[in-house]
Amino acid sequence: MPVSERIYVSDADAQSATDLETLRMGRHLVDDLGSRFPGKRKRAIASIRKHAMMSPVSMMPLLLRFLEHTDPEIRSIADQLVEEMIGTPKGEQALIECLFSAHHVVSLNAAELLEKKGLGGEKFREICTSSEKLFAKCKALEIYTADIKDLFIDSIALYKKKAVEQATENIVLAHDLLQDRLEWNENLKRYITDVLRLSPQLSQSGVSMDNIQASLKTIAGSLKTRDYKETRDLVEGKKMEAAIGSELSSVFSFISKRMKGAKIDSQSQISDEDKWIFESMKKLAGEIKASLSNDGKVEAMRSVYSFVAQELAGRYLEHVAKRIEKGDARAAAAAGSAMLGMTKILALVLPNVASELYDDSLKALVGKEDLDDADWPNLLSDLKGLKP
Repeated sequence: MPVSERIYVSDADAQSATDLETLRMGRHLVDDLGSRFPGKRKRAIASIRKHAMMSPVSMMPLLLRFLEHTDPEIRSIADQLVEEMIGTPKGEQALIECLFSAHHVVSLNAAELLEKKGLGGEKFREICTSSEKLFAKCKALEIYTADIKDLFIDSIALYKKKAVEQATENIVLAHDLLQDRLEWNENLKRYITDVLRLSPQLSQSGVSMDNIQASLKTIAGSLKTRDYKETRDLVEGKKMEAAIGSELSSVFSFISKRMKGAKIDSQSQISDEDKWIFESMKKLAGEIKASLSNDGKVEAMRSVYSFVAQELAGRYLEHVAKRIEKGDARAAAAAGSAMLGMTKILALVLPNVASELYDDSLKALVGKEDLDDADWPNLLSDLKGLKP
């Protein structure tokens, strides 16, 4: 079994290995926390807390290692300090970073704690570790994996943002693609072996051995140069899906905070200065429909991402946010309708992402249980017949 290749090097490993104060504490932690003198223990705990606030990513791996210590009192203190740390945003992010540590105990304990927090740490760690072993096998066999590495790294980035469902879906896909590539490689090698074994019979039958040798050379070369276009498209689609979800989630959060819980009414009257965004959405819907009719889902997603980044988050967001903050009720109504309309259009190409966005950001404001139940905004009513 090849040694796992570290596709992603955790900041927790890098910082804990170079932070001099953390290294110093690590050397004396057992003596300090296990001391018979209460004052020495208290000073050690105070020092740990202080440094944990300054550098949580370097301190978290150290404390996670001591959760396995044989001394129950040291375990108890380490457990208490870890709980205190993960109760803060930076401490929780440090715990997430520890999930990807090369240190087995650190990674395992981080996974268990993240599992308890509902972040699926154990499953994600298992797939991540297995994928790294597959990457190592592919490297040993000189199988191309750069495209899958991109998806793997993006999956970790999504998990670090706590987009657990999307992250897990993507890393499972990366794992499956690696297995498929190894299987294809093995089948191709078996085919070459079979042809070579049958070469004498083929030669006696009058088959040109020069042609066979040329074919085998081409096949052998394809093990290293095969064009994985389908995989590239699939990976690009997954990366685009994650980018769209992340961008829209940020936009919706930005608008929703400024709406201060105001209800979204699809029948709201929209002022003339906001109508352009809805006309742009109609154009986007047309582009999506045209792309999907030609099996161009990735192209449809490119159109969505371009619109979200340039039109919605670029031109519209800052303009409408200022008006909402000044108390412009019609601007708030327009922004709410724009969010709803964008989510309905997104459902044409990414229904799962659209449904998740609706549940997270719009359900309470619209008052309908499902996105399908919500009416299209007035200015987009002629899109009602469009289906995913």
